[in-house]
Amino acid sequence: MKNWKLTNFKLLPSAKPPLFHGHTVRKTVSAHFWRTKLRPFILEQQGKKCSICGWAPKEKAELRHLHLHEVEKYDFAEKVCHLIGIQLICRKCHAFHHIIRTEMVSTEQQWDDLMRHFVQVNSCSPDIIKEFHQVAAKILQMEGFDRTEPQGLRELNRPVRYTVHSCIPFAEELEKQIRKKGLLYSDE
Repeated sequence: MKNWKLTNFKLLPSAKPPLFHGHTVRKTVSAHFWRTKLRPFILEQQGKKCSICGWAPKEKAELRHLHLHEVEKYDFAEKVCHLIGIQLICRKCHAFHHIIRTEMVSTEQQWDDLMRHFVQVNSCSPDIIKEFHQVAAKILQMEGFDRTEPQGLRELNRPVRYTVHSCIPFAEELEKQIRKKGLLYSDE
């Protein structure tokens, strides 16, 4: 594999650990709150453009192609998902944050389009496409991603719990909704 300078890349593949698949603050709080209060606020706050590639919708209908990506840290021992940021990104950049799932559900044409996007955003040689799987594996390894669960978690029968960093807009309201469901984590 060629020695790519990945630290200079704006867009890199990522993946959510399997233990936390399907568990997000977004799915835990009211969809109405997320859609009518938080999303419009983030759209305005972050300038209605992708924070990675800079894509901005030309028409109002294209706003749906801007996604709120939850930036999370994971505590495996306590089974806690910490929401530490919300990033406004386009659907193509978002696909790279869930690269394992993306590859499973993409058609060949969609995958080729995503690879062109990756090359364009990172201003790199298209040669990287030939080595993309090795590059992705290296990045995921650097993230500490492992497809297997850490030892001892199978006995941890509690649900995934959450924290919300105070920098998140409406953090108190999010915490209130999570607390109502008994899923707010406190280390006290």
